[in-house]
Amino acid sequence: MPTNPVADAATFPVLVEVAEERGRQDAKWGRQDHADGTGPDEPNQVRFCVTVAEAADFARWRTDLAARHDAPTFADLLTEETFEALAEKDPAALRAELVQVAAVAVCWIEAIDRRAARPAGFAPGEVVRNRGTGEVLTVTGDPDLWDARYYEPADIVTDGENGGPGEVA
Repeated sequence: MPTNPVADAATFPVLVEVAEERGRQDAKWGRQDHADGTGPDEPNQVRFCVTVAEAADFARWRTDLAARHDAPTFADLLTEETFEALAEKDPAALRAELVQVAAVAVCWIEAIDRRAARPAGFAPGEVVRNRGTGEVLTVTGDPDLWDARYYEPADIVTDGENGGPGEVA
């Protein structure tokens, strides 16, 4: 049996599933460039939960709330997916959730790599889109005030309503 240079025979099909889930995420949400939401001073989202099921419910609620009022962070998304996996008892459902956990982690890594490939923040004169309203604006003044949680490069593909696929601005 020939060997794969990237992964062994048991790992490669799993990586393909993760890549397929990443494709589904992109088709549903478009490119994701959330803030990380990490660091030693970030709040512990699930500290008052007693069971894993409570933590999963709270993490889901927290992510939904952030999506409605602000922008969820990658920490929000990964916490939600992780606790949903930990709450599963059925092996098939657990496996499906773990594929989603891996896909969210890969998405986050992709976003980190995109950030590293471009200068930090936005530059004056750069065209950005407000993540909440879809309004396209030009960066003026202090570029540090243009927080990536609220703005994204305007070259990101969205449908103008909920950040899904659509036309390039």
